[in-house]
Amino acid sequence: IEAERLLVAVGRAPVTDGLGLAAAGLAVDERGFVAPADWARLETAVPGIHVAGDLLPPPSPGLAHASFAEGLLVAETLAGVASAPVDYAAVPRVTYSSPQTASVGLTEADARNRGHDVVVNTMPLTAVAKGMVHGQGGVVKVVAERAGQVLGVHLVGPNVSEMIAESQLIVGWDAEPSDVARHIHAHPTLSEAVGETFLTLAGRGLHQQ
Repeated sequence: IEAERLLVAVGRAPVTDGLGLAAAGLAVDERGFVAPADWARLETAVPGIHVAGDLLPPPSPGLAHASFAEGLLVAETLAGVASAPVDYAAVPRVTYSSPQTASVGLTEADARNRGHDVVVNTMPLTAVAKGMVHGQGGVVKVVAERAGQVLGVHLVGPNVSEMIAESQLIVGWDAEPSDVARHIHAHPTLSEAVGETFLTLAGRGLHQQ
């Protein structure tokens, strides 16, 4: 690959100057993050003080949509409304590049490192009509537990930032490939490649075996 410039992105750090964290009794780690004492409520070690957004260390991804969810959790908690903790494993991750990338859940390497008995299936977007029309390549990759739930979905290609929502539900609801394979995807759409990837994993491959 020939290029004129290389961008190295090494992550972001929270900006806490002037927030008065020390005066409030809040400690920060070596990178400046404020870790909650209770991740289910995002409440710090100081009762009544909650943390959200860029101040949170991993597993919070520091993404805008995750921060919205964290803020909603804190607001509902303070209002006395029951609110489920943020499921960080099911937060979609999108890169608005060309081609776009989008993923949710575990990578194949992460799944294997955690001891899962993994099965993987991939399908090029050009295997479906809309992908051929786009002519920009791309791929769907699904990581699943053998005879079990879907662990991760990874997409590369045009408009995949708009396609990841379905996969977020699949991973977040612990669906199995056979659960997804029952549903019909509209034709012609890029999402057909997602559907066919699950069809194959469910033993019902149409264009794959």
